[in-house]
Amino acid sequence: MEVKFAEYRFLRDQLTLYKHKEIVPLKHTQALLLDFFLTDPTSVHSKDAIMNAVWKDKVVSEQVVFQTISQLRSLFGSGAIKTYSKKGYKWQIAITVEASLPNTSTQLVVEQATPKLASAPPWLLYVFLAFMAIAGYLFLFPVEDEKVALRLVHNVESTSSNHQTLTELTKQTVISHGKFTLKLSPENHSARQSFAAPHLAWQKANVPAGQWLLWTETFSSPKGIFLNYGLSNEAIYWHGYLYAKTNKQLAQKLSDRLMQLNTLGLFAPNKHKLDISVMTSMAAIAPNDPDVLLLLANYYFDVQQFEVAMTYAKKLTNLDSSYGFIPYKAKALWLTAEIYKRRHKYQLASNSLLEMSTTLANTPLWALKYEHIHASSWLAKAKGDFAAMFTMLDEGLEFGLKHTDALMLFELHITYSILAKKAGDDHKKYAHLNAAQSLLLKHKLDESNFAVVYLHFALFTQNKAKELPYLEKILSLPRTMRNAWIIDDATEKVIDQYIEQQNYPLAISLLNQQSETPKYMLSWAKIYQATNKLSEARSYFEKAFELSRLEYNAHIGSHAAFALYQLHEQQPELQAEYLDYLERNAKKEWLNEQMNKLANKP
Repeated sequence: MEVKFAEYRFLRDQLTLYKHKEIVPLKHTQALLLDFFLTDPTSVHSKDAIMNAVWKDKVVSEQVVFQTISQLRSLFGSGAIKTYSKKGYKWQIAITVEASLPNTSTQLVVEQATPKLASAPPWLLYVFLAFMAIAGYLFLFPVEDEKVALRLVHNVESTSSNHQTLTELTKQTVISHGKFTLKLSPENHSARQSFAAPHLAWQKANVPAGQWLLWTETFSSPKGIFLNYGLSNEAIYWHGYLYAKTNKQLAQKLSDRLMQLNTLGLFAPNKHKLDISVMTSMAAIAPNDPDVLLLLANYYFDVQQFEVAMTYAKKLTNLDSSYGFIPYKAKALWLTAEIYKRRHKYQLASNSLLEMSTTLANTPLWALKYEHIHASSWLAKAKGDFAAMFTMLDEGLEFGLKHTDALMLFELHITYSILAKKAGDDHKKYAHLNAAQSLLLKHKLDESNFAVVYLHFALFTQNKAKELPYLEKILSLPRTMRNAWIIDDATEKVIDQYIEQQNYPLAISLLNQQSETPKYMLSWAKIYQATNKLSEARSYFEKAFELSRLEYNAHIGSHAAFALYQLHEQQPELQAEYLDYLERNAKKEWLNEQMNKLANKP
């Protein structure tokens, strides 16, 4: 049975919620509570009735009911569920129930009927006939599709005849389809840099708006050639792998892949972002497309829906056992290991990384082998095995030197510096940070890479006054996919410092450059709180809390929840809700530190 309300539909049999075509992840108790309300939307339900229906024989506190109702309100709006004092709760949004019956279909509209349309006036008939005439003309004489304009990166410093041959073959085969135009874009930076900062690569290539930048790198072996390709415009980035025996076959496969991506709608002129609704639509067209499966797995990993992410990763792992599919299997195993690590299932994470290493063993895919080294080092740190961690990092540096890729070596030194700090080895911490900075300067790597260097110089000072200049330098750097989180983190810290210094105009000037994110709302709340405008502060903390929960942002959610916990000291029922969220989502060390500060506050 399917229940529709507003822009949502809820499949009761599967306890699955959709917003348009996009699945909205729900916790099991959220889904059960929603199902309970939609089963009888006209009644007021007591807390006891809700607890019996949703939690059944489990012993839970009333605060759990308040919390789950609050979570549903965050999804559907504060007016979705109305509280009746001392009575209970009632669903407020009009619903439509659809039940499939043999050879027929029935609909029951609850609380709100759909009005019938009045008879159409005569002029409307003429408009309809004119519309049909135009539509018929377009059907008989369709407008020719506009060609997709591509710019193929051509590394002018490459002396490889193999590179030159592949570039020319790619140009010929892509144009032969008739769907694309393709021009060469001479560049002197490595493909690794384009993969690290695709939108910045697009900007630096001076590609006109609406056109796409295409770049490739190859990994050759006696068995054949792997192609790693990337596509970017001003807003969207796409990445995938191909495999063939010869350059000619590889160029043809890339050309065919571009046509497949066109069928998926990637190049549609009205597509401005690659969000979950777009990915879900692509999956409906091509359910076994490896790039789409990997995108979905990574999306659900990012929003901490690990079960869903694991499902897509497992499907990808088992999709194809051929040699040419190895990059996707390795990526899926890496993601599986990361999920197990987040859950502190270290042995299972080790098993996945061991399988990844075995999968990559007889391949030339050194870039993926580097990802394995990086993941293994962090796993050793998580297990507290610093000896194994340093051994892995040293082996990684030897591996990096063999492949002479400056950006990869830079990232290895940065990882080494970070992990050395966590192990308490100050000598290695600074030695590898300086080595990373030296590589940036020697090889003239893109300045966006300096963000991570400045961040760690700031962290290593352990002094707010001294870290501020480094953080301000970060804000002046170009934004990329790799450094976006660093710039966001630096912005938050700089704003906090300006607020502490009571330099509100500077703090506001930075905020005016930000989009309305949970972090943006939180910063405004802090400014209002610092200027003693508590009503406005409370409103912005609530907005930050609501948005952060919808985006699964536990960091911002925890800070907002703790501020609201303090602001509602006269309302213990609300305090209990915020405390419940904090106990489930905040880092224990941070929460204990904040509670101790609050307890010792004069």
